[in-house]
Amino acid sequence: MKTLGFSLVEVVMAIGIASFALLAVVGLLPVGMKSAQNASEQAAAANAINSIANALRSAESTSSGTFSNSFAGQSISFSIGGSPTNVSWDALDLNGSTTNSASARLKARLVITPPLSENTNGSALISIAWPAQSTALGWSGSQWTNAQGAVYTSVQFLPRK
Repeated sequence: MKTLGFSLVEVVMAIGIASFALLAVVGLLPVGMKSAQNASEQAAAANAINSIANALRSAESTSSGTFSNSFAGQSISFSIGGSPTNVSWDALDLNGSTTNSASARLKARLVITPPLSENTNGSALISIAWPAQSTALGWSGSQWTNAQGAVYTSVQFLPRK
């Protein structure tokens, strides 16, 4: 007489193969989650760099030779022919807004080298690192300790007349 179905050995083998495949997929989840978080923080840092650069480029004259604007509650100002200006944001969220230190995800530094005259370019180095517990190594702008990632860019600008 013929019996229908699978033998115990076949069922055990099928369950073993399925559980091995499932275990491999579950083992990749932490790697995927970390990659997704890193991509999110990198995208937020790029957006914040763009916002800081736009704030710098749109700084308006407040008095003779002095230009000012703000980003995330922090003043960005420089004077024509003046000395370099350093600005820092120690607690930014993923939207580029200032936040309390508990929910901070990003830390930013801006080093402005003002133009020598109203007809010459100024330059700036913008650097953003994550997590917010990172520490910048001086004001050179591009080196951080305890950072999982960082992005930086150099910006050229002309004062708005």
